Amino acid sequence: MIPIIHRLLKDNNKVIIGGDGEALQILRREFPKLAWVNIPDLQLNLRKGFNVRTLLIIATSVIMNSIKEHAFLKSLIKELNIDVIISDNRYGLWNSSIKSIFVTHQLMLKLPRPFKTFEGIVHLLIKKAISKFDECWVPDTDTVDNLSGDLSHKYPLSSNTKFIRPLSRFTETKGSVVTRSYDCVVVLSGPEPQRTYLQNEIVSALSQGVLTCLVVEGRPSVNCDNITVGTNIEIVPHLETGVLKTHLLNAKLIICRSGYSSIMDLNALDKKAIIIPTIGQTEQEYLAVHLKQKHFCTSIKDLRETITITVSRILARG
Repeated sequence: MIPIIHRLLKDNNKVIIGGDGEALQILRREFPKLAWVNIPDLQLNLRKGFNVRTLLIIATSVIMNSIKEHAFLKSLIKELNIDVIISDNRYGLWNSSIKSIFVTHQLMLKLPRPFKTFEGIVHLLIKKAISKFDECWVPDTDTVDNLSGDLSHKYPLSSNTKFIRPLSRFTETKGSVVTRSYDCVVVLSGPEPQRTYLQNEIVSALSQGVLTCLVVEGRPSVNCDNITVGTNIEIVPHLETGVLKTHLLNAKLIICRSGYSSIMDLNALDKKAIIIPTIGQTEQEYLAVHLKQKHFCTSIKDLRETITITVSRILARG
C-alpha cells in the first residue's frame, strides 16, 4: 500500500489510512500526517496445521469478518465522505455506491496436499468475491518473468483484473545516510511465535561467525533500545524506509521471509536473498520453491545448521 499511497498523494488525492495491528503501525509511521482509522482484521492461528475442521473454521471466519467489514465501511463512507476504497486483500471492504478496488496477488490459494483437488473450487469462490469490486489490481506482470506464479496466473481471470507491475515501498523513497554498513541484514516479519523462533535461530547461527549482522525485528509498535549480541550482531525493532533501503543495498547478504511484499522489495532493489517461508503458510512455501526454481533467490527451512551452511556457501561464491 505504501507506493500506492505515495502515488495518490502525488496526484493530490486526500488519503485516509485504514488498517489494524502492525500493518497499520507501519503505515502511520510512513505517513504521520495522514488521518487514519482502525479496521479490525481477521487473526488466524495456523500453528496446528490443516485439516477439514481447520479449513471450515477459516472459511467461516473469513465470511463473518467480511460481513463485519462491509457493514463498517458503509458507516465509514457516510462519516468520512469517502468516494473510493482501495482494499488490500480485505474481501468485505467494497460498496456499490463508491468505486471499490481490490489489491491482491492471490487469485488462487495454494492448499495443503490433501486438499489440492479443491484449489479450483476455491479459486471460483475468490473470483466471485472479487467480482463485487469495480477493479482488481494485481501487483505483478502478466508476462513469463512474473513473481507470483500460479497465485495469479494459473486460472482464467475476471475482466476487472489489471496487472499493475510489482510494487515496493523503496521505489518512491531515497536511501538515507547511515553511519555503519553490515555484511548481513535480516528482515523479520510474520505472526508469533514463528517470528521470534526464526529470530532466535538466525541470531544463534550467525553469532558463531565473523559477519557483521543487522537484525530488523519488524515490530514498529515496539519502543525499545537496540540490542547488541556478542561483537557482531545488532538487533533493532524497526527502521524507517530510507534507512532500511540503504542497509539492504549495502549488504552482502539478505535474509527474510518469503512474503510477497518482501519479494517485491528484493525485486525493486535487484538484490538476491535467502528466503525462509513461515511454517504453515502455503503461499510463502510455494513462493519460496517457485522463486528458487527461477534462480531469484535461495530458499531454506528455518533450521540453524542449514542457515549456517547456506550463508557459508553464498559468501564463498562471492
